[in-house]
Amino acid sequence: MYKILLFLFLFFFSYKSFSNEVKILNETVGNGLEVKNHSKLSVHYIGRLEDNTVFDSSYDRGQFFDFQIGVRKVILGWETGLLGMREGGKRTIFIPYQLAYGESGAGNLIPPKSNLIFDIEVIKVIPPGYKEIDGYQLKLAMTDDFKIIDIRNEDQITNKNKIPGAIQITAFDKNGNFFPDFFEKYKENVQIGEKVIFISQNGDVSSILANGFVEQLNQVNIYHLKDGVSGLEKINFDFE
Repeated sequence: MYKILLFLFLFFFSYKSFSNEVKILNETVGNGLEVKNHSKLSVHYIGRLEDNTVFDSSYDRGQFFDFQIGVRKVILGWETGLLGMREGGKRTIFIPYQLAYGESGAGNLIPPKSNLIFDIEVIKVIPPGYKEIDGYQLKLAMTDDFKIIDIRNEDQITNKNKIPGAIQITAFDKNGNFFPDFFEKYKENVQIGEKVIFISQNGDVSSILANGFVEQLNQVNIYHLKDGVSGLEKINFDFE
């Protein structure tokens, strides 16, 4: 589990750095559930090179492609290019080779440094297994039997942004290294089945950790705070 969470954390940084390079060429907006980070999807797609040569098609196979966003099961261009789509929608996206198969390409079908074009149809969206709450919902949760776990590192926590009643268990240091004793400290403070809210500085890291707990550890009642402490500061949250 340690290796899985560390990998996802490192992937998060590469995801952020390239996220604005995928281009939406055409779109028909669906009316179903929205694709968010860690959604599970069933899609149909056609993959083309820039000269319109088709190198792959789920339609031809007659089988949907199932995967989860945000866990690097697909190329980076898909991780970012499908966000915001809705169930029943269609989107054509342009993916630069850096977010596709890189300088080496893929087998005989995709040459080195190939920019790719995908026609994608979202058939089904299943929301993440964890729940996302905002700052106002956190205030309500603080009056209930939730365990609030602040996973920020010591450089992110100041005397002005401490969360009342939160248990501080740092998950990653400022360099992105995972603390191997995190799980032991977690077990010391949380019983299986208890309702848990993970909080990070901006919300991205806590969502990764929450997804790992649900998908890899099969935990239930896992929540994370959308926009993290940065979001709380915008609503004048009463810090400790």
